[in-house]
Amino acid sequence: MKEIHCTKKDFRIEWYSGSGAGGQHRNKHQNCCRIIHIESGLSAIGTSSRSRVTNQRDAFNKLALMVISYLSDEKGKERFNASERVRNYNECRNEVHDIGSGLKLSYKNVVLKNDIAEMIEARSKAFH
Repeated sequence: MKEIHCTKKDFRIEWYSGSGAGGQHRNKHQNCCRIIHIESGLSAIGTSSRSRVTNQRDAFNKLALMVISYLSDEKGKERFNASERVRNYNECRNEVHDIGSGLKLSYKNVVLKNDIAEMIEARSKAFH
C-alpha cells in the first residue's frame, strides 16, 4: 500500500451556525464544521455535537476516508480536474446535482445527514 501525505494546507475548514433543534446555543454559535480537501473538492461536515472539537474531528474522520479512496485510485485522479465544478448545491430546491455523473439527490439527505456515499459511488462509476 502506498503512503499518502497531507498537511493542513491541503484542507480548508469552514465554521457555521447550525439549524434545527438545539435552541439558542446551536443557532447562535458557529460550532458546525465543514472541511474541504482542496485538491479533490471533496468535503465532509460535522454537526452532531455542541462541541467545535467533536464536530471538527467527526468531519475530518469522514473526509479522511473519502480522500484516501480518492488518492489511492490513480485512474480517477487522472480524469478528475480539481478546478472543475463538482457539484451544485441548491438548498431552496432541496437538490444536490453531481455534474460528472448527472445524479440529483435531496439536499437534506446529502448535506444535513452527510450521506454522500451515493454521490461518490455514482461519480466513480461515471469515470470507470
